[in-house]
Amino acid sequence: MTHSTRLLPLVTALALASPLQAQPPQPGEIPDAAGICLPNRAQTTPSADFTPIEDGQAVRHQPTGLDWQRCALGQRWDGRDCVGRPGSWSWRAAEALAAGRDDGWRLPRADELTTIVERCHPGPAVNPQVFPNTPGIIFWTSSGDTGGLDRAWAVSFFAGSRYRMSKEQEGAIRLVRETPDGAAAP
Repeated sequence: MTHSTRLLPLVTALALASPLQAQPPQPGEIPDAAGICLPNRAQTTPSADFTPIEDGQAVRHQPTGLDWQRCALGQRWDGRDCVGRPGSWSWRAAEALAAGRDDGWRLPRADELTTIVERCHPGPAVNPQVFPNTPGIIFWTSSGDTGGLDRAWAVSFFAGSRYRMSKEQEGAIRLVRETPDGAAAP
C-alpha cells in the first residue's frame, strides 16, 4: 500500500466532514444581491438569472431570452459599474434614437421592461448587481397608450410600476434585443 493510497480515506473523510462554504463569484459572474432584500421577501430578478455578455456591458436574461444593456443610455460601462448620468428624452426622441440603430438594440415593450423590476427591496426597483447605478426614475418603453391620448407606457424604477406618461415628458432609455441565436442560454 503506497503512502497516497493510505491518505485517500483520510482526505475523503475530511472533505465530507467539512461544511460547504459559498465560493466568491468567478470573473464574469454577477454577485448575488439577496442581501439587499427585506426580510421574508424573495428576489424577483436574482443575479443567477442573468449571464454577462459583451465584456459585461450587457446581460442575457435567461428566463426571457432577452439581452439587456446594463447601463442606461448616457451612462458608460467601466468594466464593473455604470458611470455617469442617464440621458433624458421625450418618447418621440427615444423612439427615433432607437429606430436609428442598426445593431438590433431597441426600446423594450412595457411587458419586457417589467421583467427586470426587482420587488424585494425599496427603490430603485432593480437588482443593483445586474444593473448598477440605475436611478429610480422613469424609463420609456415602445408601448404606446391605446387610450387615444398622446401618451406612452413607461416604467418607474423608483416604484417598479408602469405609468402612462405624456409623450412630451422626458425619461431614460435602457435598450433590449432578442437573443441573436434565439436561445435563452449563451
